[in-house]
Amino acid sequence: MSLSPTVLPVAAVEEKAKLAWAGKDLWSTLRFLAVPAALAMAIILFGIKLPGWALYGFGGAIGVTLFAHTLRDPEWLLACATIYLPLNMMFVVPLGFGMNATNMVLLLLLFSCFRNRSLEPTAMSGDSPARLPGTVLVSTYAGVTLMSVVTSIVTLGPDFVLDRILDVKGWLDQFIVFFTFLRLIRNGNMARRMMVYIMLSATVVVVLGFQEWLEKRGASSMEKARLLGPQIQPNDFGAFLAYASTPFLALLLANLGKLRAWLVAAPYPGISARILLATFSRGAYLGMGLAAIVATYLRGKVFIVVVAILGFTLVTIEPELVPKSMRDRMAQTSSSSSGGEELDRSAQTRLILWDAALKMTTESPIFGWGFKSFPKFKGQFTTTEVEEADNHNMYLYLSSQMGIPAVLLLGLILWRMYSLGSRIYRGGRDGFTRTIGMAAAALAGAALLVNMFGSRMVDICVTSHFWIILAMVSRLSTEIQAQQEMESA
Repeated sequence: MSLSPTVLPVAAVEEKAKLAWAGKDLWSTLRFLAVPAALAMAIILFGIKLPGWALYGFGGAIGVTLFAHTLRDPEWLLACATIYLPLNMMFVVPLGFGMNATNMVLLLLLFSCFRNRSLEPTAMSGDSPARLPGTVLVSTYAGVTLMSVVTSIVTLGPDFVLDRILDVKGWLDQFIVFFTFLRLIRNGNMARRMMVYIMLSATVVVVLGFQEWLEKRGASSMEKARLLGPQIQPNDFGAFLAYASTPFLALLLANLGKLRAWLVAAPYPGISARILLATFSRGAYLGMGLAAIVATYLRGKVFIVVVAILGFTLVTIEPELVPKSMRDRMAQTSSSSSGGEELDRSAQTRLILWDAALKMTTESPIFGWGFKSFPKFKGQFTTTEVEEADNHNMYLYLSSQMGIPAVLLLGLILWRMYSLGSRIYRGGRDGFTRTIGMAAAALAGAALLVNMFGSRMVDICVTSHFWIILAMVSRLSTEIQAQQEMESA
């Protein structure tokens, strides 16, 4: 019996995808990463101190090796960028002439993109990056939000923008990451390997957070006990943990019957949840919760109902299962007084700032008041003077400074992330592809809720994994679509 002309290629593609993505390219990259990782962990965990000349000499040798390899293949560079960007606030690495390691990584990404353009017809598989899902949407979001720089020049003058030129560059970083990764991720197999590097990056961050937790767990107050993490800010660290938990959560839920998945992923959610609790970030708690709900929903409607019933029953019978630190932190949102329930000071401040942002949005709904203008204008719209400059809501951050269209575009990007992820989860032919799809969908849920309580789509040390995963699923979605078209032909 002979196979039909369409069945044979589909079967061959599926078998090749299962075997090829984790082959020599993955192990080559991991071997390269192991060298700087070993030195970094020795310095961090064991307190080994090296003179500056030795550190810069080692870094220079690694950099030269990385650059030379990038001329042939950008994968080492992508892996290094994935692991380093969440750590860029903790390890700045000044290089002189206003340069640091972050800028060098971004420049190398751009260089690799321009160099690889001539190789695109042979190196890139599937559609051109310009036609991949999400490209137009993110391009429009970038253009609309950067228009706010012009608005700031009009409302506050050129000097205001010049004084904040590094903030403008910081806002551009997220788009540089997305578009360079979108172009340099050549095919579905490379996209799968990128998820391995993302999980390694998340593990490094959790190890650093765990070390900080060991140092602070006996602190005398909540403020002293709050973990700053590599992001150097507890709410940013909490947001990153909520985002970074989604691949491990998806690996478990998408592969419940596989022992290997449990051995790899099971420790991470428990340790990261413990560290997340120590950030005392209420928005991050809720974001991780919604990520779990989205992932469980994708696993199956019956499954989510069963999990919900079991969870509700356990918490009802044993309320102590909910960690005390979480109960205490959530209880701080309101307190009893002679006049009844009152919001805590933090929540009251947020409501004042939200109200000011809404009023600013109402007065300039299309263009907003300009990039980084909220701290300048908030005093005109607040009923009570507040010192904080952040309005603690990404959607109001955008609407008040960049206009309502920017909010709508971010919402569409989150929806695009969810829809691509769910499509890949349902159409994937292997467990790891389905894991990536579920992780992307869950990440969209986490980002949706986390950003209701903070501006957590601004700094690249928080958002880098979001944009990298969006580039990954954009590339993978074309592979899934091609497979489905071949099967239906």
